Amino acid sequence: MVKDYSMKSLGIVAIMGVGLIGGSIGLALRQRGLSDRVIGIGRKPARLRKAKQLGAVTETTTNIERGVSEADIVIVCTPVQYVVEHVKQISQYVRPEAMITDVGSTKQTIVEGLKNIENGQFIGSHPMAGSDQGGVVNAVADLFQKRTVVVTPHKRTSKNIQSRITKFWKSLGARVVELDCKEHDRAVAVISHLPHAISSVLSNQANAKQLLLAAGGWTDTTRIAGADPELWLAILRDNNKQVVRAVDRFLNDLHKFRDALDSDNSRVLLRYLNQGKQNRESLGN
Repeated sequence: MVKDYSMKSLGIVAIMGVGLIGGSIGLALRQRGLSDRVIGIGRKPARLRKAKQLGAVTETTTNIERGVSEADIVIVCTPVQYVVEHVKQISQYVRPEAMITDVGSTKQTIVEGLKNIENGQFIGSHPMAGSDQGGVVNAVADLFQKRTVVVTPHKRTSKNIQSRITKFWKSLGARVVELDCKEHDRAVAVISHLPHAISSVLSNQANAKQLLLAAGGWTDTTRIAGADPELWLAILRDNNKQVVRAVDRFLNDLHKFRDALDSDNSRVLLRYLNQGKQNRESLGN
C-alpha cells in the first residue's frame, strides 16, 4: 500500500546523529505528535541513551541497517565531511520510497555527490537554525519555529520528494526556501560562514588585559566563535572558494571604512553605519 504523506503522521523517522539539530528535530516530531517512532542512530551508546532520556527519540541503535530499514524518512545530522558517505551507506538498506535528507551547512559537494544513490530518494536541506552550544542536551523542540530551512533539489529530484521535504520542515514550524545548491553555498558564505570567520579572527585580537573590559558589544559579536572548531573547519574547507570570495569583498569594504576613518570622511562612514543599521533592523529581531 502506498502511504499518504499528506497525513499528519510522518511515519517512522530515523535520525543519524542525535546532537543539537538531530535532537531538536526529534523533540519537535514527538511534541507535535508527528511520529510515534523516532529512531536515533549513532556510534556512541551513552549519547544515544541521553537522547532517549531527554525524549528526543523513542529508540536507539548503533546499527545503520537496523535503524533505517523501516524508516519513511531518514535525516542525516552528521558533520558535512561525512554526509555523502553516510547517505550512501543508508541507501543500501532503506526502502525505495524512503526520503533521505541532511542538515549540512554546505550543499554543492553533498548534492552532487548523491545524485546517483543506490536506493531511497535524497534531497538536501539546511535549517538556518542552531546554537554555538552543541549536543542533544541543548536541543529544543521549537528550534525551527519561524526559522528558514533551505532545500536544494538536484535537477533529477522528483516533484513528489520536493513536496514531501517541504511538508516535513513546515510541519516543524519552519519556512522553506528552495535554492540551487551552488546558489545556496554562495549565499551562506556571506550570511553564515563569513560571520563565523570574522567572529573567530576578531576574538583572536583581544589580549588578556583587554578581555577584562569585554562587555555586550564584544561578546555579542564574538558569540559564534564559541562553536565547535572542528565542525567549522570542515564547513569552511568544503565551501572555501565561496568563503574566500566573501572575505575578499569584506576586506575591500573594510579598507574603504578604514580609509574613511583615516581621512575623517564622515559621509562614507555614515553610509556604512546607516546601511548596516538598516539591514540589521530589517530582520525584525
